Amino acid sequence: MGKILKPEELKKEIDKLKKEGKKIVFTNGCFDIIHAGHISYLKEAKKLGDILIVAINSDISVKKIKPLRPINQEHERAEVLSALEMVNFVTFFHEETPYNVIKYLQPDVLVKGGDWKVNEIVGADLVKEVYSLPYMDGISTTEIINRILKKYTKSNTSFIHKSSDSLIKKAKKIKFLLLDVDGVLTSGDIILDDEENELKIFNVKDGHGLVMLHKIGINIAVITGRKSRALQRRMKELGITEVHQGIREKLRIFNGIVEKYNLKKDEIAAIGDDIIDLSILSRVGLSFAPSDAHEEVKKRVDYITENKAGQGAVREVCDIILKAKGLWDKFIDEYTNL
Repeated sequence: MGKILKPEELKKEIDKLKKEGKKIVFTNGCFDIIHAGHISYLKEAKKLGDILIVAINSDISVKKIKPLRPINQEHERAEVLSALEMVNFVTFFHEETPYNVIKYLQPDVLVKGGDWKVNEIVGADLVKEVYSLPYMDGISTTEIINRILKKYTKSNTSFIHKSSDSLIKKAKKIKFLLLDVDGVLTSGDIILDDEENELKIFNVKDGHGLVMLHKIGINIAVITGRKSRALQRRMKELGITEVHQGIREKLRIFNGIVEKYNLKKDEIAAIGDDIIDLSILSRVGLSFAPSDAHEEVKKRVDYITENKAGQGAVREVCDIILKAKGLWDKFIDEYTNL
């Protein structure tokens, strides 16, 4: 029998091992990119008993808590862990926490790494022995990803925050989204006809993302320096009423919105593409820029989208917020059962 087992298979093995007097140690995590910190931690965990079980978040579970991850798929992560000498068995869980699998497997010892307090560790109420082991300072999956991005992306530091866990923490708090128009909701191209009408091309996926945010109670406002009847019409279709056109002093509108909705900084997200947007981007809790935004803007935001302006950048931001708030599956279920 191999090391990678389903919970049902693992339960039978645990029962046999307990009858032999073996002490079962349980730990869990994403283990997305195995590094020296993981190795040190797992070695220390194994010392607390005879058999070490590592339960890893399935891909579905990881996406619920870290929308931009995993980097490696669950079967790949399991294979790497199973190759480690100190690991006896690997299993999976699909929920956000391992509570149910801990309750089912009934280990003798529960171990978690990092700055977890013992009484806050998930499953601590189910296991007699519970330990919190320190991680190695400065070593984490996020830091490794950031180092790779910094070294191999053209814009160097502009992508550093892209996969950070702090992005998810910030996105959970968002109650209001501010948008520029040209270079964010559109590609930035300006089309003028002979009758002085300004035409714009909007992305339907961007629009649906905004509709989903609106459904969960997130307010949305657009602030743009230009004027267009096409924009007014599109915003009306999407149910967005905070539409501010022909604005040269965007900060004045921003301050008015903050006061009107009694907003805190960390409750506001904004997307901008040019240096005129920095007055707002620098004052919000979570800032975004499309991949084709001005370089000066990309240096100063929390996240740079993979998609270009007018080609899914706004939808990408909407999806991140929905997933961070744990509401993505709600819409998947809703549309699946239509």
